Amino acid sequence: MEDQEQLLKQLEADVLSCEAEAAVKTAQAIVDAGVDLTRAIDVATAAINQIGDRFQNGEVYLPELMLAGETMKACMGVFAANMAVGSSARRRGKVVIGAVAGDIHDIGKNLVATQLSLKGFDVVDLGVNAAPMEIVDRAEHEKAQIIALSALMTTSMPYQGDVIKVLNEMGLRQKYFVVIGGGPVTPEYAAAAGADGWAANAVLAARLCESLAEGSQRPPLATPLTLG
Repeated sequence: MEDQEQLLKQLEADVLSCEAEAAVKTAQAIVDAGVDLTRAIDVATAAINQIGDRFQNGEVYLPELMLAGETMKACMGVFAANMAVGSSARRRGKVVIGAVAGDIHDIGKNLVATQLSLKGFDVVDLGVNAAPMEIVDRAEHEKAQIIALSALMTTSMPYQGDVIKVLNEMGLRQKYFVVIGGGPVTPEYAAAAGADGWAANAVLAARLCESLAEGSQRPPLATPLTLG
């Protein structure tokens, strides 16, 4: 048991230091030692949440957050390959995410997608320059619960609202929480567009989706939930 505890402490240290190669080796050692993988994932998630808190507090910056995300993804790849089908690892639903039409910036969107995966969501990433109808069609096909829309250009922001308009026109608005974000996107814009939520960064966006997925409210919300 002591060896297992040491491995879990090493995993935490590897994730906190963003050492992907070392973290993968530790993750494999954890698998080989027969450690409960759900517990290992909890330890790694707690570490990544620490980094998220540091980012939110201005103690670390975007490059560190991205490295931490890549480190966690590498660990999860090892754990996922060794978890039994039907594992008790918690799933929180499915999110369709994309940068809207006219926007080809994907760093922020990718960070959100990574954070959502770490929170236990199934993430369907549409990439960049995703048209409103494409987004809605994919959400329907995937039976998603949440649509997450990124825009890093003021010229592409209106397409976030267009997705909501399409949902309304098709009588589908009550099926999906729609959350929006990106550099120029504000809480006021989220309210004007009719979104259900807005967050200031990737860590908070994942927490936002977690709150919506586990709360008792159903879409559309009269006032968007905002974090940041």
